Amino acid sequence: MKVLNKLAPLAFMAATLSSPANADDAAWNKYTMEGAKAYDSGNFGVAQRNFEQSLNEAKKFAPNDMRLATSLTNLGVLYSFRGQNAKAGPLFEQAVRIKQKALGPDNYDTVAAVAKLCQFHLKNNPAKAEPICNRVVGYVDSKLKEKREIALSFETLNKFYGRHKELEEAEIFVKQAENQTSKATTGSYLELAVLVDGLAGAAKDAKKFQPAEQLYKRALALRHGVLPKDHMAIASSLENLAKLYCDEGRFHMAEPLYRRAMEISKTTLGGQKPETFAKIDGLGQCLVGLSKLSEAKSLYQETLSAFEKAYGKGSKYVMDCDVQLGHICIKQGNGAQAAQYYGDAVKISEKINGPRHASLSSLLDCYAGALARANRQGEAKRISTRAREIRG
Repeated sequence: MKVLNKLAPLAFMAATLSSPANADDAAWNKYTMEGAKAYDSGNFGVAQRNFEQSLNEAKKFAPNDMRLATSLTNLGVLYSFRGQNAKAGPLFEQAVRIKQKALGPDNYDTVAAVAKLCQFHLKNNPAKAEPICNRVVGYVDSKLKEKREIALSFETLNKFYGRHKELEEAEIFVKQAENQTSKATTGSYLELAVLVDGLAGAAKDAKKFQPAEQLYKRALALRHGVLPKDHMAIASSLENLAKLYCDEGRFHMAEPLYRRAMEISKTTLGGQKPETFAKIDGLGQCLVGLSKLSEAKSLYQETLSAFEKAYGKGSKYVMDCDVQLGHICIKQGNGAQAAQYYGDAVKISEKINGPRHASLSSLLDCYAGALARANRQGEAKRISTRAREIRG
């Protein structure tokens, strides 16, 4: 239950914003923390009662108190998770209004609340989400502009001091300021990139591909601005954008992104790591989408050999390569070779999961289809029957 982990840290940070100075503070902290603990444990009824009490306590504070925004958000997350969207929406909207007044519209915490509201609408009312997405995009653009302006300012100063060696002492202070600024902004840009990725994923899931593309591009730009060119976070950003293009059928846009992501992963982690295989697999399926079947086949064959050496012939990664090679052979009209690859995949799957695992049925269907194409009808019928028996 991955969603459970999203709320507890938020509530904990909110609860530690101030030490309990009076009974109202203590009560708010108590209900917030107990609600978060219950939510994290899956005790949603207990969590709801505590969060509702937390909200009642928060209403005793000032109208723009951040604890009120936190209580509204926590209860909104819970209502949304339980399908009570009519209750959740107004809470998220009120939390945004409070943060706008208390922190300003261009504060990161305000934008994070806006992003949460946008994710909610993407799931429940996508028409309301697009202008909110645009607001997040605008905020990211302002941060990217800020980054460029900061870099230009220090570049100008460094050039100036390079011509005026008599100001060496001042140059030292500028270098220190540049280093401190870089350290301070890098973390905030990376945190923003993670937030933007989450919102882009929600837009993608809602089939809102245009805002998803804008957001993924900006997450990539944020990381490019502060990370080394071969950092794995950049590879992940490239992969996210490539997956989106593949979902849209824009394989020609995805191919160079997958290639670059694969190169980074091979350079940084090595060619035999699972993270690298994910990018190789993405590129392989992209090549299939572009009808570059021979190139895709060679890619998977090379990868299969590498994984056999690294993990043995019975590994899951070898099985995945066998399956993809079987698919490609079918597209090439080579049923006999496809049957060989599918048959190898079946043997590995049986070793890993057992002979009657549910996941085996679809693989057996592929195997039976390949056998039929290879004019091995008797074997195909037997394998097809076995697949039906597994499905029940």
